[in-house]
Amino acid sequence: MKLTIDQIDKINDTMKFIIKWCPWFGEEDLIISEEKIKEIIEDGEEIEDLEFAFPGEDESYYIDIQTFLNLSDEIKSIKIIHEGLIRTNLRSYYIVSVSDSEHGYILEDILDINIKPSDGIEINLTNESLIIGLAATHLEEYDKDDWGTYSQYIVLEIIYNDKTKILPIDDELGLVQSFLFEFADSTGIALTLSEINRPFSDFDTLRCETEETMTKGLRGLETYNEGMKLFVSAIQIQDQELKFLNFYKVLEHIAPIAVNSEANELMRKKLDAPKSKFEDGDFIRSIFDLAIAMRDKFNDEDLIKATFNTCFDFIGLFEELPNTLKGQIQKHLNLKELSYKTEKQKITTACNMAGKVIYSTRNKVVHAKANFISTGNEVAYEEMYELNKFMKEACSQAIRWYSRQPKHLRFDPSTTKQTGQS
Repeated sequence: MKLTIDQIDKINDTMKFIIKWCPWFGEEDLIISEEKIKEIIEDGEEIEDLEFAFPGEDESYYIDIQTFLNLSDEIKSIKIIHEGLIRTNLRSYYIVSVSDSEHGYILEDILDINIKPSDGIEINLTNESLIIGLAATHLEEYDKDDWGTYSQYIVLEIIYNDKTKILPIDDELGLVQSFLFEFADSTGIALTLSEINRPFSDFDTLRCETEETMTKGLRGLETYNEGMKLFVSAIQIQDQELKFLNFYKVLEHIAPIAVNSEANELMRKKLDAPKSKFEDGDFIRSIFDLAIAMRDKFNDEDLIKATFNTCFDFIGLFEELPNTLKGQIQKHLNLKELSYKTEKQKITTACNMAGKVIYSTRNKVVHAKANFISTGNEVAYEEMYELNKFMKEACSQAIRWYSRQPKHLRFDPSTTKQTGQS
């Protein structure tokens, strides 16, 4: 392509922005010099593409001159909304990833997908994006030898033909999820929203944070129960709501044992009464009343509350709760902190409040929005990550609590029925 002075000026102007935004690039690498401009104009030299030597990459990135000129205004309007979403005037770039390595290899053969879901909107799936390369370079998420900035990422690019077509963020995310669904349905490959990152540095940071507390060996193995499988499944899930749901199922699995344990203890105390009581009609009726009361506790909400009161160290984990829920409990109890010195009734109230919120949050996740009426007690999506940190520890302790229970209270894995219970 033969360039005009105006086109060369536009290229240089865009390159100056790139150099300022990404100091990695030097002027000698990107700016077309005066001498070179004179040569291009006088000799009518044709230039087909521009070269970018991105950090961490074995090969340079080449972009067609006309494509670069068309992208110039987008480059100069680049904004990092967060590490998973980069935006320009008329484009949105979502980082996606595939967790299955086999699917990753298959995906290499079916990239560069292009569809037009509606008039004025285009979607591309690619693993070579100049915009993402620039964003990763700006964020300094690269390693000179091990991790590049443009070839490492699968990118879902949404292109609008004018500003009137730009969707509100919620509608755009809906479009992204629709694409991910259709892609999964057509290919059998699940893509998930991801981020620009450099896993080597993330690993080093994680190692530094944990090496002082990480043990060199495992604890003694607990007897297997179904909650373990659900726990491992939850650890692997990226979506925070689905992760929460699997953790909830761990507590849901163990909850009947907690209620039965309480019922057995209360009934034992009842039956410790003097023999003379056994001929008293009121006493006999009280035994039936106790049995009915405990049976009534086998509803979903009370079952979860029972785990908070019985199956793990709620006081020790209280600080792990999301701030909003923690604040609600402290305000209701008029406490600055919950400690082992707090009176027992207040601890029980705190457990029940937290259990009720967890139950309500579970209902919000499970039920379709059209069928769900909020109670106002649910944990907000923005705090689901913090909630799952709490749930992980609570479930771990609950699983170990379960292992300590007498055999007659535990589930029999061969029949999936609880032994000792009709």
